[in-house]
Amino acid sequence: MTEGMSEFAATGPVKRIRNFFINYPAILILILLILIGALISPVFFTQRNLLNILWGISVLGIIAVGQTLLMITGNFDMSVAYIVGLSGITTVMLQIQGAGLFVSVAGGLLAGVLIGVLNGLIIILTNANAFLVTLGTSALVYSINLILTQSKTWYAEIEAFLILGRGKLFGKIHYSVLIFLIMAVIIEIILRKTVMGRHLFAIGLNQNSARYSGIKVNGIKFCAYMFCGFCAGLAGLVMTARTGSTVANAGVGMEFDSLIVSVLGGTSLYGGKGGTVRTIIGILILGVINNLLILLNIPYEAQQIAKGLVFLTVVCADGILEMSRR
Repeated sequence: MTEGMSEFAATGPVKRIRNFFINYPAILILILLILIGALISPVFFTQRNLLNILWGISVLGIIAVGQTLLMITGNFDMSVAYIVGLSGITTVMLQIQGAGLFVSVAGGLLAGVLIGVLNGLIIILTNANAFLVTLGTSALVYSINLILTQSKTWYAEIEAFLILGRGKLFGKIHYSVLIFLIMAVIIEIILRKTVMGRHLFAIGLNQNSARYSGIKVNGIKFCAYMFCGFCAGLAGLVMTARTGSTVANAGVGMEFDSLIVSVLGGTSLYGGKGGTVRTIIGILILGVINNLLILLNIPYEAQQIAKGLVFLTVVCADGILEMSRR
């Protein structure tokens, strides 16, 4: 009997750990990458490098929080990259025209929200494909960006604004990192602990069943698009404050990166599964991969190939998992 109990004690925790990593494989991938980083570079585990990883992913992380919320409903937004540019351009334009800090920041956020509203209205009223609609919106927003900037670089004029992208808490952690993490935790609580969160998952699992259950599907989808636009607008403010300038294509590529990190963390492209804590893990994986490639002096072209392979892998894996659940 004693031997049986000791065997159960030995196998019980092992089984629980195994099941944990089966359910959350992204965590195992992140641990392995961290171990590889520690082995191949003495610089990797320094405080400065780790904080730089967090700072480097914070802008994309803010976008990914909004994208994750939208993906849980079975939708996504391909216009977020150019909303980043529009938000920064609007903010700097207002500063150039003499607006104060709070007015210019509010204007940048409003620009992002309005594009989210536009996306939501078109998709809800026409029932058109979300990918195609937001792809069209991205072209529209990019054209607006080019017209506003006349294809030139614009520079922020309010010094205090730059604190948003460059400032640090206690001289250690950038405010942009805190914004990303706080938003991710708040949305995770909403997803797990509120009626709104349960409705978001229900829509993603089966939109028609959710509608028959009395859930206001269109209203919730509209709010999700609006929030995604807000997050992209906020990311645009942070990016502009970080560099002190903005251009028409400031966020180009982030639409795909936000999808990569969300799916990599465990949020399904098909909806009904995911969360922002998972997205944090996914974006840390991408951040560590980018950091290791830089530490190893891998050429930029090879870095883009690696990112493309990661994207294809996670999308294919998500498709296979979705087929296995049917």
